[in-house]
Amino acid sequence: MLSCLVITLGLLACTSQAQLHSSASRAGVSFAPQDGGVSVPPKKVHNHRMYGMCPPQFQRVGTDCYSLVQQPSNWLEAHFFCKDKNANLAEPTKKADRKLRSYLQRQDSQTGAHDPIWIGATYDHHNNYWQWSVSGRNLTYDAFNQMDPTNPLDKNCGVYDPNLKYHWSARSCPDKLRFICQHKMPKVSEANRYKIYDRWNVTYPNALANEVVLEVVGGRGKDGRYQRLVVAEGSAEQMTIPGRRRAGTRRHPAKHPNDVNYRPKNHTHKRPGVSSTTPSTPAFYRSGIPSTAATQPRRPTTHPRLTQFDRKLQRQRERELRRQLRRKERLERRHKMLEKRLLSKAAEEKHHEQLQQHQQQSEPDALRQRNMEEQQRQEREHHEQQLQVEKQRRKQKQEQLREQEKQQRQQEQEHELEKQQRQQEQERELEKQQRQQEQEGEQERLKRKQVEDERQRVIDDEARQMREERLRKQREREAEERKVREEQLRKQKAEQDEIDRRNAEQRLANEKRLREEHEKRLLEAKSEQERILQEAHEAKIREEKAVEEALAEKERQRQEQIRRAQKEEEERQELEQFEKERLFQQREIQRLREEEARREQLTRQRQAEIEQREAEERRLAEEEDRVRKELVEAEKAHKRQQEYEIELAERERQQRQEAEKAAEAAKTPQSESLQQALKSANDDVAQQLEEKRRKYAERIAALSPEDQEKFIEMRKKRKQMREKQLMAREQTKLKRIQEAIRLHSIQ
Repeated sequence: MLSCLVITLGLLACTSQAQLHSSASRAGVSFAPQDGGVSVPPKKVHNHRMYGMCPPQFQRVGTDCYSLVQQPSNWLEAHFFCKDKNANLAEPTKKADRKLRSYLQRQDSQTGAHDPIWIGATYDHHNNYWQWSVSGRNLTYDAFNQMDPTNPLDKNCGVYDPNLKYHWSARSCPDKLRFICQHKMPKVSEANRYKIYDRWNVTYPNALANEVVLEVVGGRGKDGRYQRLVVAEGSAEQMTIPGRRRAGTRRHPAKHPNDVNYRPKNHTHKRPGVSSTTPSTPAFYRSGIPSTAATQPRRPTTHPRLTQFDRKLQRQRERELRRQLRRKERLERRHKMLEKRLLSKAAEEKHHEQLQQHQQQSEPDALRQRNMEEQQRQEREHHEQQLQVEKQRRKQKQEQLREQEKQQRQQEQEHELEKQQRQQEQERELEKQQRQQEQEGEQERLKRKQVEDERQRVIDDEARQMREERLRKQREREAEERKVREEQLRKQKAEQDEIDRRNAEQRLANEKRLREEHEKRLLEAKSEQERILQEAHEAKIREEKAVEEALAEKERQRQEQIRRAQKEEEERQELEQFEKERLFQQREIQRLREEEARREQLTRQRQAEIEQREAEERRLAEEEDRVRKELVEAEKAHKRQQEYEIELAERERQQRQEAEKAAEAAKTPQSESLQQALKSANDDVAQQLEEKRRKYAERIAALSPEDQEKFIEMRKKRKQMREKQLMAREQTKLKRIQEAIRLHSIQ
């Protein structure tokens, strides 16, 4: 009884373990932590069992996981849908392509769908080859069905076409079709399963994953490690476990975003780490579904790496924090400035009160101070009046000088404008002559080309006629040869018929002679035995003759068949020759027609170019006339504006003179004395200037003639330099005005 109980418990344990490690069609694994997010790493168990993991809604096909999505989408939407699932559009290899086609056939036979299915192949029309979208590599293997080479492939993507037995085909990328996503199937040991749970829990929170149990083929090697080949449960398919990096080597293995064994190292960042943009989910259980994670202690859940969106949010938070700090500093500075202003205002009020108290205490001193300030103010006013008068006189002189300079500048501008107009007219004439010469040269070139084309056309027509004449003569010669051959064959046939007739007559005569001889021998036979022997001998002779005749008839028939086959072969060769000649003539005629059409098209293009050039010339002439008129109108408007400005300046000057005269008439005797003082001061200044000029003339006269000439040359050069600078400034201003006018006309 006890032994039966032990056996029953052993069977139950084996059954529960088999249920926990069921395949993708029977079991699922929840990614949520089962003890509030705190788990302990499992102990290493060295066994011959591993696990292939497929995400939710993905099925194992071969060595990868695939998900057929029935949602109609264009190629780009399908691509991003798969990227959101940490997968990519299917990129099948040769072996995987056969298995995937079988899988799609089974799925469509169950669902009844027959629409094409997007895969990850896109056509690069710049380099004219197909490539995978994610890796960017060229296709080393493709299962494309035979496609129409005349159909352009730009903006086309690859599909599985059910109408072509699920071979590959090309469709326009904006079409709305089904698609299939591919996800790498990590093959991990039981000790590394928690890594898969931690990673996929972000993308598929609280979802169930598909597992398949992998049995390691063979035992340990010489180095004590297990072999890398595994076999899936319920199939004979072998898979390879990804290799591990050995210590002391610099070779980096291939990285894949879905392979847990190739997870890169976590680099230290200066900014604080962010767990994830996905909110953490509470523990999730389903009591009815056995979970393989429930029997294993788990490690603490590690924070996933920063995604691009996490980094973007981190940068936004940092910018917002810096903005708030700057706002806070601004408010503090404003508060300090306000406090400082209030303190200074209070100090000013206090100082004002102290001054008022001091004035109340010393009233006589204030009166004396007020008298002194009044005297100083009067002196300042008198001095300011003198300065104002001097300033007005200087201002008048400066205005006169400015008016003179303005008039001189206007004259120079008018002269420069006239000079530029003449230059522009000359340039336009030269351009017009050049264009006319170019047009004449182009017309002459077109005429020469047209004459050459006409001459070439005549030569081609003559060559075509000669070719047709040669072909006609060849046909006539072949027809005569054919008639001669037919006549020879007819004569040979008649001769053969005559020979056959003679042979038949000779054979009949021989038969008759032999029959007569036989009858004669029969009559002459002495006994019955001799007659029988003679008859047997005659029968044998007749059989031999019959055999000979049959052989001769067979030979004749064989010769006849050979002659008939030779005749048919000759007729077939003649027909092939005729067909080749006919095709050659058709190609030649087609070529001549294409050449004729091409010449006509070139003639039409040249005619259109000539018309276009003439229209362009007319448009340019009209544009020149319009620009010339606009320039004349602008010059007239500029002159009117200048005259108006001169008139306004003259009126203002007269008004100022009248106001000055009135002010002089209304001056007090004190101002008259001031004027006298100013006059005497001006006389002194004039005398000083005259004395300076006299001394300057004496110094120049004291120089040698060569120095005087050098001095005069230097003065001339300075004057010319000033004039050139002035002209350059005026030209620059004029160019700006012309550019503005041109832009305005273009607008």
